[in-house]
This record gives sequence, structure tokens and C-alpha cells, in this order.
Amino acid sequence: METVLITDKEGLDALYKDSAFTIEGLAANAENLKELADWVKRHTPFKTERAYVASGALMNRVYGLTGTNAYPEDDCTLVAIKLSDLEKPLALAVPRFEIGGRWFDDIVDNNRWREEEKRGR
Repeated sequence: METVLITDKEGLDALYKDSAFTIEGLAANAENLKELADWVKRHTPFKTERAYVASGALMNRVYGLTGTNAYPEDDCTLVAIKLSDLEKPLALAVPRFEIGGRWFDDIVDNNRWREEEKRGR
């Protein structure tokens, strides 16, 4: 599986716009990525077999996450697969819950909501 490291807001914006299938806290090593790809293939074929990896530190910086809402700064990654890279992305809608998968835009929106709640907005 090809791995693309996300290093800036533009990369995160692309995942958000795509509503990418995302696993928070998954170590992005070859074994885990292969296992994730195999799991996805049980539900839908890939158009392009690619994983996007963002650090928790990048998420904190770009989205202003603080306190208990922040990701660990060290050794925390989010691994995403763009729905546009899948033949039948909706095939993951229910099975994703088995492995803790979420849509990237939901993750960002929920984190934003929690930050606003902390600030009393």
C-alpha cells in the first residue's frame, strides 16, 4: 500500500473534503497498513491502494486542539483512506464500526465542537 504523509493544512483539507475513512491512533507501520488494506478489500476493491497518514501533533496545530481534546504529541497517527480511492465506499459505512473507523470530517467537526464547548460558545 502506498503511504502519503500529510504535513500541512491543505493535506488535511483534502481528507476533510473527501470524508476519508479514518482510524485514529493506528501505528502506520507496514503490518498494520497491510492488515487495514486487507480489511477494506473484504468490503470493497480499491481504485488506488493508498493510505494517508497524519500526526496527532499536526491535528492539534491545525485545528487548535487543547487539553483532553488534543491528540498525544508523540507517536500518535491517524491513518485515512480516501473514499474516492475506493470502488464502493459506502460498503464501509456499517462495518467501519467494527474497527473504530470514522469519517475524517466527522472527527474534525466533533473536535471543533468540543473545543467550542470548552470555551463556552
